[in-house]
Amino acid sequence: MLCSGSGLFAQSLQGLTENRVIKKRLADQLYTMKSALDEPVLTLPFFEDFSTSSVFPDPDRWADHYAFINTSFASDPVSIGVATLDAIDEKGDVYALTDWPTLSDMLTSHAFDLSPYVQPDDTIRLSFFYQSGGKGEVPEITDSLLLEFYSPAEDHWQVAWYAITDTASPFQQVIIPVPEPYYQNGFRFRFRNYTSISAEDVTGGKGAVSNADYWNIDYIMMNTSPAATHELIPDITLIEPPRNLIDFYESVPWLHLNQAQSLTRNYMQYVFRNLEKGPIENLGRSYYTRNLQTGYTEYSEQFFDLFEAEEIYRINDPFMAPFTRNDDSKEGNIEVGGFLITPEAQFKPNDTAKIVLCFKDYYAYDDGTPEYGFGISGPSTAGALLACRFRVFQPDTLQAIDMLFNKARDNYNDGLKFHLCVWEDEGGEPGELVYLSPEEFTPELGTGMTDFKRYPLNPDAGLVITDTVVYVGWKQDSEEFLNLGYDVNRSNVERVFVNMSGQWNNPGNSIIPGSLMIRAVFGSRDVITGAAEIIKSANEIVLFPNPVSEILSIRAAGITIAHISVLDMFGHLIMQLNDNPEQIDVSDLPPGVYQVIFLTDQGQKISRKIVVGP
Repeated sequence: MLCSGSGLFAQSLQGLTENRVIKKRLADQLYTMKSALDEPVLTLPFFEDFSTSSVFPDPDRWADHYAFINTSFASDPVSIGVATLDAIDEKGDVYALTDWPTLSDMLTSHAFDLSPYVQPDDTIRLSFFYQSGGKGEVPEITDSLLLEFYSPAEDHWQVAWYAITDTASPFQQVIIPVPEPYYQNGFRFRFRNYTSISAEDVTGGKGAVSNADYWNIDYIMMNTSPAATHELIPDITLIEPPRNLIDFYESVPWLHLNQAQSLTRNYMQYVFRNLEKGPIENLGRSYYTRNLQTGYTEYSEQFFDLFEAEEIYRINDPFMAPFTRNDDSKEGNIEVGGFLITPEAQFKPNDTAKIVLCFKDYYAYDDGTPEYGFGISGPSTAGALLACRFRVFQPDTLQAIDMLFNKARDNYNDGLKFHLCVWEDEGGEPGELVYLSPEEFTPELGTGMTDFKRYPLNPDAGLVITDTVVYVGWKQDSEEFLNLGYDVNRSNVERVFVNMSGQWNNPGNSIIPGSLMIRAVFGSRDVITGAAEIIKSANEIVLFPNPVSEILSIRAAGITIAHISVLDMFGHLIMQLNDNPEQIDVSDLPPGVYQVIFLTDQGQKISRKIVVGP
């Protein structure tokens, strides 16, 4: 747990109480275990680097599905994809809440037939890489990771190796000779971990009791090769999917995409590992982009270089593929894949890494998978404010706020309450509060792949955002930990602000880099007609005709207008007028959609949209 603050209150990060990706896969019934009658008998050589499976272990190699196969929780893995053992079971829930180490996950191989091998002619070696912590919570000193061997003759599992640590570590390799008594038909091996989770060790109350004790396993080999071939492996592997392709955002609204071209990065980052640890003579790299709606695929130029002897390389190559919207569709999905061009003899599946960028109706900083939970808790934190900064690339109506809340143990945070908030920008931090939801909301689990819950803003608010920056967040009613999802694979801490005592503060270095899983949802509700609109209340502004080509009439009831600003759809100021005019001459404006901002003598801002025709 990491926290910041003073006195008895804190903003903090906690692990997870469930794995939403596992739950989604089970709910969709995309994965079924093979029956015992269908279990294969494995032979040597055996290899698994988890680059060809997702969520659950490959059922052709593994007899259970407790481990979580992912690309999110490891730091600098050996190859793309790892098996994570933690305190969450195969259904996605925490095993137990106890101070005592509890048997948790397992990764069990299918049976091997080792009976053809005899020593000293054959020495079977098992090697693997392991990591404690990674991007998740580190184990406690009382917890452990074990490797066990199974003897079918004795029907007994025996510990062959174990690790105990309470600090995060890089991946370390272990090479173990398999003793000759295990050279039997039916031999198996398995990894197990023990975890402990104590409510007394958690800052944030019951709403923060969470997962912990992560171990990551990668690149498992079992064969009769000499130990030296386990230590120096002729393989070059990609270890990270493409990231940061559109600058600080993971996604922008599809209808804003063409106006957000300044976000597109001009490089593709390849992160790869040289397991042979020597110089690389001529490694090629390239990437492709694929529109998943049309199927159109474009490949980039190939680059080849010589590399000095290092273990991990981070290379930035030019990224020239623009992300643009070329049709009237409501959303778009673009797959981006980076790949290495390696010699034919190398293992190919770990040479490619890809992601899918989903463009819908929101601005998002996160990649959809939480590694932690964020919250503000402690005495006197009722009323605390959380704000997240969003750069907006065209004027539009703020419709809703999407948030992913982690499930707390025993659903404790289900009854906690908060109000939605929206602020204007004031010198790089939240300024005037322009929206406070009249109703209270509670953390809810959403539906769909990402499990975000959409919290709509009051439709009467008419929050048309014309400035380039807006802040969205909450005002919490309780002193408990709300447990908002937190993604550590993309850092946007500088865009997070907390107010617990009347002053806004940025968490800065007090929490690990990451992004809040909160999204600003946009989409216009305005209906543009050619007739004068009916005044709905005593304080209203009506513009007509709309569309307009020459003179725009203004009817204001119960309002004195002090200033008018006209902006184009890119937010550029086109025209300004003072006093209280009844008409605006727009005949010199090019045809298009414009935003008209009225400032009343009471300091109230009112926004309307018009269409200027030829």
